[in-house]
Amino acid sequence: MTQPFSLQSMAALAQQLQVCEARCRTLFDYAQLGIVLANAESYCLDANPAACKMFGYSHEEFVGLHASDLVVQSEGQTVEAALEAIHSGADYQQEWQLRRPDGTLFAAEVIAAPMPDGTLLGLIRDLSDRNQAQTDRQYLTTLIETSPDAIVSKDLNGIVTSWNGGAENLFGYTAAEMVGNSIIQIIPTYRHQEEVFILERLRRGKRVEQLETQRQAKDGRLIDVSITVWPVRSASGTIIGAAKIARDITVLKAREREIMRMSRLYAALSQINQAIVWATDRDQLFQKVCQVLVDDGGFCMAWIGWHRLDPDGLELMAAYGDDGSRVPSLLAVDDSQSPVSDRSVGLAAIALRSQQPYICNDALNDPATSAWRGAIAHGKFRASAHFPIWADGAVAGVLNVYAEQPNVFHDKETALLQEAAGDLSFALKTFTRDAARRQAEQALRDEKRFADIMIESMPGLLYFYDAEGRFLRWNETFERVSGYSADEIAQMHPLDFFAGDDKGWLEQRIEQVLRDGKSSVEANFVAKDGTATPYFFTGQRVQFDNTWCLVGVGIDISERRRAETRLAESERKYRELVEHANSIILRWNSGGYITFLNEYGQRFFGYSEAEILGRHVMATIVPPTESSGRDLQQLIADICADPSAFEQNINENVRRDGQRVWVAWTNRVEFDAEGRVVEILSIGTDMTARQQAEAEREKRHRAEAADRIKSAFLATMSHELRTPLNSIIGFTGIILQGLAGPLNQEQSKQLTMVRTSARHLLALVNDVLDISKIEAGQLEVAREPFDLHQSIAKVLAIVQPQAEAKALNLRVEVAPNLGEALADQRRFEQVLLNLLSNAIKFTDRGEVALTAELVHELPRTSAAPATLRLRVSDTGIGIKAEDLPTLFQPFQQIDSGLARNHEGTGLGLAICRRLIDLMGGAIQAGSTWGKGSTFTVTLPLQAPETP
Repeated sequence: MTQPFSLQSMAALAQQLQVCEARCRTLFDYAQLGIVLANAESYCLDANPAACKMFGYSHEEFVGLHASDLVVQSEGQTVEAALEAIHSGADYQQEWQLRRPDGTLFAAEVIAAPMPDGTLLGLIRDLSDRNQAQTDRQYLTTLIETSPDAIVSKDLNGIVTSWNGGAENLFGYTAAEMVGNSIIQIIPTYRHQEEVFILERLRRGKRVEQLETQRQAKDGRLIDVSITVWPVRSASGTIIGAAKIARDITVLKAREREIMRMSRLYAALSQINQAIVWATDRDQLFQKVCQVLVDDGGFCMAWIGWHRLDPDGLELMAAYGDDGSRVPSLLAVDDSQSPVSDRSVGLAAIALRSQQPYICNDALNDPATSAWRGAIAHGKFRASAHFPIWADGAVAGVLNVYAEQPNVFHDKETALLQEAAGDLSFALKTFTRDAARRQAEQALRDEKRFADIMIESMPGLLYFYDAEGRFLRWNETFERVSGYSADEIAQMHPLDFFAGDDKGWLEQRIEQVLRDGKSSVEANFVAKDGTATPYFFTGQRVQFDNTWCLVGVGIDISERRRAETRLAESERKYRELVEHANSIILRWNSGGYITFLNEYGQRFFGYSEAEILGRHVMATIVPPTESSGRDLQQLIADICADPSAFEQNINENVRRDGQRVWVAWTNRVEFDAEGRVVEILSIGTDMTARQQAEAEREKRHRAEAADRIKSAFLATMSHELRTPLNSIIGFTGIILQGLAGPLNQEQSKQLTMVRTSARHLLALVNDVLDISKIEAGQLEVAREPFDLHQSIAKVLAIVQPQAEAKALNLRVEVAPNLGEALADQRRFEQVLLNLLSNAIKFTDRGEVALTAELVHELPRTSAAPATLRLRVSDTGIGIKAEDLPTLFQPFQQIDSGLARNHEGTGLGLAICRRLIDLMGGAIQAGSTWGKGSTFTVTLPLQAPETP
């Protein structure tokens, strides 16, 4: 006999239904049974109307009840056992005694099963009316047995031995057509192996229970069936065949697919509701809804359009399940395929304009899709549904859902999708409300944060306490400065932060604030460590919680106190500076009368303070020749009109004793609020000595100009001076060689003296001409490459005989990496020859040393070439310290006078200095009297180009 409830069917149904949100009650409302959803601890989460009516509770009363609240007290202890049985996965079916809130009892059949998410599904049938229960059982039996069962028997070779009417109706074959033939006739080719498996099990005495498979009817249709096969034994127990029951489960399979589709829709709706809860903005929610409808709802595409300004226009806001290429084609009509009257009319636009859902279950035959018929035929979807989305009392957008198969959108699907659109409308309203709330909350937070920031950013102490002296609020600066913790401050009185001497009158000021409204005071704030800091405290009376309180700030005035001390000291120093400054500080009013003259000015002009104050400037410091006929007001007007013209204005003034002096005056005019001249500040500097010095400098400039003229004259006379001397030297040499005839010994001696004197005179003339050219700016140095080693060797070859003649050691240290120099080779050799010749000339014994090396005065880079450094040292007579400053001046000889021991013009070192300067180098001298001298020359390897 068929059971009133099939536990396996109900459990399978329960396993296929997913969690539904509180609003998803459509499925429960149509059930005649009481349906209850509970959590794992058996607390009610939801109940359908039938359950509420059965127990006599409202829905709000039912939710939250425990299972023990619904059974009679004697059966309460069986609840835990029932929960354990249900959670273990076993089918649970039990008759319980239940009670209503009015105390009445009734018997009910309870079937429970666990859901995949851990919740419990309970089906409750009232058994108080047995006739109704029997009717329900018959109703359920009718539903289960909608399709008649096919009952067939066969032998172990698969030959049909019996074929009932249900089999005829199900498969279309008569008994005469099937009996005696193989069962393979109704088995599809791809399932023949399945029959082999069944026969093998039968031979072993095994049953095949509820195998869901497919069989083929006479007309070729494939039918979904559930078959149960068991072995048939003879009287002796031998297996002689098999009996088979085949049940048409085509409708059940379709229902399962529908349930699966509805479950996916419920899951999608649940996901949408969760998205509404967690989404932070509209765009994010729309995109999530489209994704859920495709991923969880099983649709092929979903998109949301938003209403534009034109009546039927929609703007794409979110899409999923499509690469974005098809949605635009659904928003615009193909003019070539649509009549004029249908242009700009799409399915979404229809829903937008009508403000009602539009369902298209067959896109190829719906008249409204004629404009897209070609695109649909080549496309992916065959059905679509379009639901208006409301916002602010008007349709603001459309939710569009597409399916690959036709006839997908039935009442339940449409209801759930319309509920999803309604949830979106509710979410938009919530977003608007939440946005306003968040804006208000943000404003409050901003205001509070601003207040907190203002409090904490105050540079001083902030305090707020009531009339009893209890602290209500203070800032972190108060804690940091006082050194007390927040807990300690909360227990202290405001007067605890001051010394005993200050407490009395501070208490009076606090009373004054609470009585009169405000006050302020300066006092020393005493920290926890005893440090006392001067503060300026303010107090303002405010009312808080119906109590008068005091709020105020304390500003650290330590720096101000120090500044006041420094200001007083500065003012004292300023007055001393003004009084004793080495400048004349004079103040006089618009009438020309002196109002101040500092001590320096008094000493400078020879007046005392009593004698000068109140006197007119024209009658005191201005010379009589200047003051006569001078318009003072015009002078003041000129100063005001062009103050810069009177800065550093040098005037001739007169002292009390009549002495004329020159003073450089700086004048600044002070005006009153109406722009009238009040006073003029004049600061003067004695320029008398400078004026005299400038006069002397002018005389010197004229002398130097004359000297340059002389030098230029000598430079231009080089040819006239050198030619006679070169002739004397040349002809004397010819005579000494005997080319003009033989000479006796005395004649040779005399002519030799003549040539020596001429050469000496030529050297003197060359020095004079060189220094003259240099001073006249007519000497130019060449800039050509030459080998330093060769030039140094050439000079050494010249001076070597001089050193040997005086028995001096000529020590030479030349670095091997000198290379080439870009300079004037002749002038370089002239400088080196002069230095070595002087060293030999002034050294009687010992040695003369020459070192040459490369140095880097800057860090070595490509832009910093090496520098040549030459040192010429001797062990000669040396130079006195007082003579070193004039060593490089022209026409200066250290051993000049009647006792001079060495010849020369005193121009050699001066010429060396000038030549080295022209080549971009420098020369220095160091000496110790009686021990010797050292001359150091530094020259860049690349001499600068002369302008």
